[in-house]
Amino acid sequence: MERKVNPSSKFLLILTAITCITCSSSDDGTKEEPPVGKIDQALVGTWVGTIDGGLGEAEIIIDLNSDGTMSGEGADSPYCPLTAKWEVQGTSFIAKGNDTCDGTSVTLTAPYSQTLLMGEWNASSGNNGAFSVKKE
Repeated sequence: MERKVNPSSKFLLILTAITCITCSSSDDGTKEEPPVGKIDQALVGTWVGTIDGGLGEAEIIIDLNSDGTMSGEGADSPYCPLTAKWEVQGTSFIAKGNDTCDGTSVTLTAPYSQTLLMGEWNASSGNNGAFSVKKE
């Protein structure tokens, strides 16, 4: 036995479904966080090397922690200490944070390696340069 549906009932059902779909997405004004990369435990530890840029070359020590945090600073270095978050995205090491002098945003990027991170750094101030560190 076939049941007949009133055309106006069908319209109301479709309208209700469309309303539910459009209202179900979150639009509360909060921004979604971008996907987080991978914290590779093989990189956790102390890395020592050099940083170079507008202030010349200096020694740097970078500590990569297992929770994805990072600190970097040099002994008698003209470069400000850095606190950041790090991750591996695809085949790249990426760290983003701020220096502790005036909060300048700094990004370090390098090809992924478990023994040598050699790449570039860029600061929101316009400064940039290179860094090269080996795992201790």
